[in-house]
Amino acid sequence: MGRTLFHKLLASYLIIILVTLSVVGLLLSQLFSHYYFTAKQQELMQKGEEISKILTTVNDSDIPGPPAEKVLMAMDRSLNARVLIIDHQGRVLTNTGGIQVPPGMFLDDSETRRVLQGRAVSGQGYNPRFKQMMVSAAVPIWNGNEVKGALFLNTPVADVATAVAIMRGFILYAAAAAIILAMLLGYYLSKSISRPLRRMSQITREMVRGNFDQRVTVTSQDEVGQLAGNFNELVQTLEQTITALKVEKGKMENILANMAEGVLAVDSEGRIILANHRAAGTLGFRDSEFKGRLLKAVVPYPELNELFTDVIKEKQGLTAEFKLPNDKVFLAHISPLPESGASCGAVAVLQDISELRRLEELRRDLVANVSHELRTPLTSIQAVVEALMDGLVEDQATELRYLKVIHEESLRLKRLIHDLLDLSLIESGEINWQVAPIDLREIAFKVVEKLQPQIEAKGLDVNLDFPDKPARVLGNNDRLEQVLINLVANAIQFTPSGGRIAIQADFADDQVIVRVSDNGDGIPATDLPYIWERFHKVDRSRARGNSGTGLGLAIVKHIIEAHGGRVGVTSKPGEGSTFTFYLPLAN
Repeated sequence: MGRTLFHKLLASYLIIILVTLSVVGLLLSQLFSHYYFTAKQQELMQKGEEISKILTTVNDSDIPGPPAEKVLMAMDRSLNARVLIIDHQGRVLTNTGGIQVPPGMFLDDSETRRVLQGRAVSGQGYNPRFKQMMVSAAVPIWNGNEVKGALFLNTPVADVATAVAIMRGFILYAAAAAIILAMLLGYYLSKSISRPLRRMSQITREMVRGNFDQRVTVTSQDEVGQLAGNFNELVQTLEQTITALKVEKGKMENILANMAEGVLAVDSEGRIILANHRAAGTLGFRDSEFKGRLLKAVVPYPELNELFTDVIKEKQGLTAEFKLPNDKVFLAHISPLPESGASCGAVAVLQDISELRRLEELRRDLVANVSHELRTPLTSIQAVVEALMDGLVEDQATELRYLKVIHEESLRLKRLIHDLLDLSLIESGEINWQVAPIDLREIAFKVVEKLQPQIEAKGLDVNLDFPDKPARVLGNNDRLEQVLINLVANAIQFTPSGGRIAIQADFADDQVIVRVSDNGDGIPATDLPYIWERFHKVDRSRARGNSGTGLGLAIVKHIIEAHGGRVGVTSKPGEGSTFTFYLPLAN
């Protein structure tokens, strides 16, 4: 049976017709066959009883006699039946088949026994003696109250079988005609029902794709036609409703997408029902993975989850500020979503204030650090100037020493201001450096040459280990030289007298790796995460009396990153430090 409604209806009609005609034909055939066979058996039984009576009256002493044989031959001709007579011992005495049966030839025991007991029997079926279908009848021959023998009548059923076959053929032809008519009628009825339904199915598939322009053709006024008309009205109404909803949805999506704040909404069970791109970016998840999921499964921030839970439970808006593990800070305004007097969820407006807080913190740190760095040299200058003004200096040597202090502290202030201006210029992103292919090996030799006086003053051993292949990068010569000067100067400053400094370069993955190592006191593990921050200084007791602005490594980091590279540092207290930077090789 087909899968479509048309095939199901057509197949149902055909099956019903076939089953009905088969049952009716079989019943008629059986009834007709039974009628003819029964009539033939009754006829043989009637004639057999008459012949038995005749045989009894013709010859009471013995059977058969000459008159009996004449009677049997007449019966054979009139009934077209073979007549067989047996005695009371079951021996065949005579027959009318034209074949001489030897005396003493016995018949089937069951047939003989039943008839000789005085019962008339009849039946039908295949007779192996005559090798054809036969209708048989057997009646006892009485002599008073005693059975002297039996009379068997067997007639072929060829004429009956022919009539039954003709009748069955008529039924078959009638069934074929009925099936053809049923197929035509079933085809028409199935089409009239399935065609509009199939058309509705096609239209619904088009509706899923957003096409509402098609309609079902109404061809009748019955229930199917009424359904088609109602379906057309439904499609038209649905099209108008969906169009209006799309317009409103588009407006809301544009508003949410262009909001500077994130919007996050959950239902009463805490499942996310809405989140715009800003909210997904603030909370760190993709906006395609939130639909229908629990907030706590997508946003691993217990504080925010608890805040939503409190708002849904208390039905009151709350505001809180959160700092995420990724150092993001956002302000959340959460309000309940009322529906028919009950809370169906909550909506939050998330404002990312990370940059604002970072700028405020940078401003505070900058003011504090600059104030601290300026206070020390200014205090020294103020003290020396006040001593000179009060006339406390009586000899020229002391005066010269005081003036030297003023000069050194002035240079320190100048370096601080220069570094602040450089760092501010680099961080602003408004720099326009001239770049060209530069060999870092040449810059390294030049830096060591410039810092040779400081190296010799501390008796340091500086080892330059560069491969024979030129380490060419695309960058600004002055800024990359500033990077190496800051790193080598730091190594000189924190390496004890007689120590070692190594400047090495390697190649890996289309980039050059430069390392500046020393065997100084090293950097404590607690300081390593902050070593690249501005104004950060290692414990002053490790500086051995030297002091810097605390901006050198911050400048190094910004210059390297501006060239598309990155920096790193490793250190063990008591064993020294290694500062590393990576730059892409020039093509």
